[in-house]
Amino acid sequence: MDLEALFEESYDRLVGHGVGITERGQVFFRRFCEIFFSSSEEVAEHFANTDMDHQVRVLQKAMFHLISFYLIKNDNDFIGNIALTHDREHLDIRPELYDVWLAALLQTVAEMDPYYRPETALAWQVVMTPGILYLKFYYNPT
Repeated sequence: MDLEALFEESYDRLVGHGVGITERGQVFFRRFCEIFFSSSEEVAEHFANTDMDHQVRVLQKAMFHLISFYLIKNDNDFIGNIALTHDREHLDIRPELYDVWLAALLQTVAEMDPYYRPETALAWQVVMTPGILYLKFYYNPT
């Protein structure tokens, strides 16, 4: 089973191909935000006064950089900045919340990908997890 190809096929169906985000991609990211923001009281508090359009754009960039992190296995300024701003000393995004984020993402994929199957979730986890581990690590580096 080629998990990378399975991820790419699912991503293309949900978001579109290439750098540009299609209309269906906008719908996907908005739905993900709805699911994520309602996933816990703590998450809801973090996003209580957020501008949804802005948050969708940030999410799109973050997703792109998490995929890039998976592919090149190296950080960049964007993901490094997310790690810094989300650490204990700044926004204080606890590492456990990244698991909530991933669960909300997988729920959105399952809901919106018409060809979803269990292996699709695995493929998304394989691609997203390296970047998530990176962000978790920098929450409280020692």
